[in-house]
This record gives sequence, structure tokens and C-alpha cells, in this order.
Amino acid sequence: MLSTLRRPLVAQAGLRAVRPLPVHAPVIHARGLASKPPQGVVSYAVKLMSDPLIETIALASRIARILVGSVLVVGSVTFVVWEGAHQYVERVAMPSKGEVEEVTANDAYGWEMDDVLHHLGITSSTDPRLGMFGRHIVRSAWMAENWGGGIAPQAIFGLAPRGLPVNNIPDVETQQGLRLAERFLSTSLHIADARNIRVQEFELTDKPLDTTAVALEAWLANVRTKLGTPNALAQAGLAYEKLYDAFAVQPNAGAFCALLATRLGMLQGQLGHAQQSLEWFDRVLRTSTEKLVHEALSGREMLRTPLDARAAVRVLQALSRVYVHASTTSSTPRDGLYAALRTQLAVLRLTQAEQARSGVGADAELQQAWAKDVQGQTAVQVAETLFALQRHPQSRSWLSWFKRDALLDSRPEEFGAHAKASPGAYEVSRAWLLFATECATSVQAQLLAEGPTPSFAALSRKHASERIRLSAHQVETEAQLLLRVLEKRETA
Repeated sequence: MLSTLRRPLVAQAGLRAVRPLPVHAPVIHARGLASKPPQGVVSYAVKLMSDPLIETIALASRIARILVGSVLVVGSVTFVVWEGAHQYVERVAMPSKGEVEEVTANDAYGWEMDDVLHHLGITSSTDPRLGMFGRHIVRSAWMAENWGGGIAPQAIFGLAPRGLPVNNIPDVETQQGLRLAERFLSTSLHIADARNIRVQEFELTDKPLDTTAVALEAWLANVRTKLGTPNALAQAGLAYEKLYDAFAVQPNAGAFCALLATRLGMLQGQLGHAQQSLEWFDRVLRTSTEKLVHEALSGREMLRTPLDARAAVRVLQALSRVYVHASTTSSTPRDGLYAALRTQLAVLRLTQAEQARSGVGADAELQQAWAKDVQGQTAVQVAETLFALQRHPQSRSWLSWFKRDALLDSRPEEFGAHAKASPGAYEVSRAWLLFATECATSVQAQLLAEGPTPSFAALSRKHASERIRLSAHQVETEAQLLLRVLEKRETA
């Protein structure tokens, strides 16, 4: 019974054991990667940086790093450019303008000495004895004088009420450059004096002068002369007197003393001290200027070396400017203008004699070109003086006709002029201006025709030729401008 009952159960159990169980595929659930820390867990660093004060400090540090980096970059570039400019001035610009040859025994016409005199106050390099700071100051003075100093804001605002014309801007820039150069040179002289580089003022001896000290003193005096203010002119005069006294006890320094005395005479004339000006001019000529003018106008032959002739002409040109300047403040301006006219005609006589001087070679040709250029300069001055005399006519009396001087009737044809002026109110002045143009054109054609030939191979002659050519170009430009002005006045 029991066995009977168990069989089906066994069979049923066997069937259950044999039947396979269902197989289910595993289920894979995709999970994303965590990109945030668990919510509820905050690190100490995040908690610290979330403070507003810390965030402000971090931002400020970033800005500071940017600023410091920018300043370093800009400062480095500025320093490189600044030092590069100084090295350019030291190695290229200053030598090109200050290079000069020594005077040799073969300098018959004095062009080498003339070149040395022209470069008095012009340095070709800086002296290592001044130190790094002193040398940079000297270069800065050179840049300020030759490249200008920009336009100071006070100059613009000072002229703002009446406006600043465009054509006056270069003048303002030049004046600012001269003022900066004056300050730099004053500083460099203090540095030089501290290093025992100076021109002795009281204990004068015949020992050779320090070339650096002489150059700095003369340079500063030249800059102050260009400034032209009464205070600057007075200080320049003191410097020139100091140099004159120092050169006076030096052997073979007569040419330097003559140049310095000429500059002192011009300065005294600009300051209105006519008598002192004449005294300085007399020192140059070793005679009175009136005697020289009289001898030149009378045609008396004067045996002078070419260098002495150029020095005498420079003195007479400066003297005529002194007379013209004195006429502007005199109660009798006609007297000063007449004295200036006599001096100018004496210059024309001297240069005419120099053109007639016999000589062969490059030096003689250069001397004749110089004389022709001076004739052009003087012709412009004569035209201006005659124009001014027309504005101050002589008194209309019968006695004035008998006192009329023949110099007032001088014509450029007496000195080799070929151009004729058309009739007009200012015919005589225009004739002199045409003569000046003729002289300037002739000089430029002569010097340009020479070219870079071996005849002008010497450096001093190259410098002299270039100075004469530039002067002739300025004379031609000025004469053409004055001609147009006179023609407009005649047709107005």
C-alpha cells in the first residue's frame, strides 16, 4: 500500500528532477561615472577657497602677476631701445659730425685750422673719464640739441589762448630741445668738475688744456647762444671769456682767441653793449674796425693770409649785424643802418680782392667759392639795409642833397653782377637780391661739379665744401623769398 502510494510520488519526483529549469539572461544595468563629489561631503580646500576674501586675494594676485609681467616686458623693450639709441649716437651719429683732422704744416690756406675752429664745442665721442652716468648725460644732450626735445605741455597750453600755428611747432620743439640740452650739459659739467676735468679759471698756465672740458664749455655756450634769451647770452659770454683767458696763455692759439673774441663781440652786440662789442672786434683784427672798413672801401691793398681774410670777413659781418641791431633801439636809426651799409660794402670789397687772389689747386678754388658765397650773403644784407633806409628817409632839405653819400648809390654791377632788375619802387634792393641769387647759383654749380674727386679728398676740405654749399643754398632760398615779397609790395 505504501509502496503503491510512493511510486507515483517517486515518478513524479523523477519527472521534476529531469525537467530543466528555465534559464534567464543576466540583466546589466548601465551606471554613469560620478562627476561630483558625494553631495554632503565638502573638502577643506573648497570650503577655504569659497571664502570671498580668499577669492579677492587670488584675483588680485593674478592681476599683479599680469601687471608685473607686462612691466617687465615693456621695461625690457624700453631699455633696449634707449640703450640702442645711445650706442647709435656714440658710434655713428657723433663721429659723423665731430670728426676732424689735425692741423698739418701744409695747411697754406688754413682750411684744416678753419675746420678745427668750426668744430670747437662739437665732440666726436664721449670721454670714458666721465663715467657711465656722465657719458649718458652727454649723449642725451646731443640728442636733445640735434633731434629736438618734443613739445612740452606748458608750451602748448601757454599758447592756447591765441592758438599755436602749425609752422611754429618745429620752433617750439627746437627750443625745448635746446633747453633740455642746456640742463644736460650743465649736469655734465658738474660731473666733469667732480672728476677734476675742468678749464682752469684763476690759475692759468701754459699747460695743454683738457679737450673734454673745453668742448663741454664751448658746447654749453653755443647752446645758450642759440637760446638767445638775455640770461642765456650773458652766461654764454662768461663761458667764452673763460675760454678766451685760457687760450690766451697757450702757445699758437691765436686763431682760437680770434674766434672766441668774434663770438664775444657778437654776444655783446646782441645784449646792446655796442662799445664792448667793438673792443672785442678790435682784438681780433689787432686794429680798429673803422680803419679796416676805410681801407677796404678805399681799395687799398691789404696783404693777408686766406685764414686772416676769412677771420676779418667774419668780424665785419658780425659788426654789420651789431649796427643793424643797434638801429632798432636808437633814436636815429638811419645812422646805424648807414654804418651797417658801409661795413657790408667793405665785406664785398674784401671778397672781391680774395676772388682776384692768384692761386692754383683745390684750396684756391675753395677759397674763391667761399668768397663768392660771402658775396651772396652780403648782397642779401645790403638789399635789406637799403630797404630799411627807404623806410627812414633822409630829411628833405637842400643841404641833404649835398651831403648825399655815394655809397647809397652803389650797384651790384660794381662787383660783377649781370642780371638787371626791372624798374620799380624797390629796384635797387631787387637788383642786389638778383646778384645774391646769381652768386649762390654759381657756387652750387661749382661745388656740385667737383663731385667726390681727389682734389677734395681731405676731410677738412670736404667739410668746408659742404658748409659753403649749404650756405649758398640758404642764400638762394632767402633771396628768392625776399624777391617775391618785394614784387608783391610793388604791385599792391
